[in-house]
Amino acid sequence: MNQAFCPCCNSTKTEEFFKVSNAPVQSIVTIKSHEEAISIPRMDITLTFCNSCGFIYNSSFDISIDYYTKGYEDQQGFSPVFTKWINDITNKFINKYDVRNKDVVEIGCGKGDFLNLVCELGNNRGIGIDPAYVNGRSESNPNVSFIKEFYSDKHGSLPNDVILCRHTLEHIHDTKTFIQTIRKSILKKNDVILLIEVPSIVRILKVHAFWDIFNEHCSYFSPGSLGRFFRMCGFELLDVYLEYDNQYLFLEAKPTKNNSLKVHPIEESIQQLRAYVNKFVSGINRQLSNYRKLLLKLKNENKKVVLWGGGSKSVGFLTHFDELKVIKHVVDINPHIQGNYIPGIGIQYVHPTFLKSFKPDTIIIMNEVYKNEIKKMLVEMDLDPKLICL
Repeated sequence: MNQAFCPCCNSTKTEEFFKVSNAPVQSIVTIKSHEEAISIPRMDITLTFCNSCGFIYNSSFDISIDYYTKGYEDQQGFSPVFTKWINDITNKFINKYDVRNKDVVEIGCGKGDFLNLVCELGNNRGIGIDPAYVNGRSESNPNVSFIKEFYSDKHGSLPNDVILCRHTLEHIHDTKTFIQTIRKSILKKNDVILLIEVPSIVRILKVHAFWDIFNEHCSYFSPGSLGRFFRMCGFELLDVYLEYDNQYLFLEAKPTKNNSLKVHPIEESIQQLRAYVNKFVSGINRQLSNYRKLLLKLKNENKKVVLWGGGSKSVGFLTHFDELKVIKHVVDINPHIQGNYIPGIGIQYVHPTFLKSFKPDTIIIMNEVYKNEIKKMLVEMDLDPKLICL
């Protein structure tokens, strides 16, 4: 049964506006066989808009499913483009708030890449919390430790001058309880810096990015809805900004005992966000139809087509078109997913060098940010396929 009340503000003034039928419930778990991959359950995704606060969420989300403890693979640091960007924004954050010689807690730390970087660049002490953490993925740092658990009240006693939470909140369905738990952990402090990073729903709505909608993401924030939510939960906004070609939304905040009314200039109103939703609704079927026509044309011309960029985006894309059987391979540079099979789809991830023998006619790049990096690799392999960037 769909959840009719908003997880952020508890309003019942909610409205369903887009449904993805029969989407795999997982997108970036590591699966070793085709049979296991296609046996992954599927569920509908129902995007729902809160007319009271602007929050968008999947009201069909099933909280009983174990999404994160069975080989969850989310590392991005194998890309030079991403590595340069994450180093740049980390240095900016450290310099902005003088995050040096501090106690840093990261909630949802993944494999620990970002926490290690913050502690290395700022000489900080860090504790990462994540059930999907894997030992040995990064160089050992005596000042950094990890707890392989879900974040809860019991972690509130950890020393915390800075709390980081990157690409975790979008996976949390009970958003209000989650942020209130963080707020309780710093109840008697007013100088803790909180850094939140999530995908921006505004970009998804504006460009009809259906490939960024999948089951593991149950919560979708805009600058306005994120700002309103954190003010409601007892935080004062320090900064809100977009990064990575406007794909990633950052919020920096500190706890406050007063009702903060400080609104950041990039926050849109609920009415503006509603207009973006309306535009998405009016254009999404045309977007899906255009890609279906393109894929059918490539199939009829017997073109060899691959996707470049595994993980959630490829699952979000293939959910709509897999039955066409146009795409035979998905390329990814992450060695930890190469050879695994895409959940619910069954296609095997391949190393980029596979393309030397396969010689694709068309490559659909799942994230245009990586276009030049991919083009460079293709030139080195003496390949010149047509590139289509999402």
